[in-house]
Amino acid sequence: MAKKFGKFLMVTAALGAVAAGAYYYLQGKDRMADDDFDDDDDFDDFDDDLEDDTAAGAADRNYVDLDMDKAEEFKEGLDAAKADAADKIVGAAKDVAEKAKDGADKAKEAVNKAEVKVEEFFDDDDSDGSMDAM
Repeated sequence: MAKKFGKFLMVTAALGAVAAGAYYYLQGKDRMADDDFDDDDDFDDFDDDLEDDTAAGAADRNYVDLDMDKAEEFKEGLDAAKADAADKIVGAAKDVAEKAKDGADKAKEAVNKAEVKVEEFFDDDDSDGSMDAM
């Protein structure tokens, strides 16, 4: 009896989902059709704008003279600044490398000291001749 009721419940849920999907599709279909026609309402004549700009704006236009000497000086200044920055970066990198090497050396010494202490701790031979370690 439980299997039949479960099947009935599943079929009812599936039919309900199909009916709801069809309902929402048919409701949204009208909105989609209305939206498609709104895209065609955007008519603008761009040719009128071009004609107005070329006739009135041509006399008002100012041009800027290019000064190639200033541009060359600016480029040389940038090259010098780039070289200075590169030198500073190389110097900073060397300092960092030296500090890292010093830190690595200190860490290596600490590991060696810890290794000696561990070996002494686990050493089976006692210096006083007692048999505590065994």
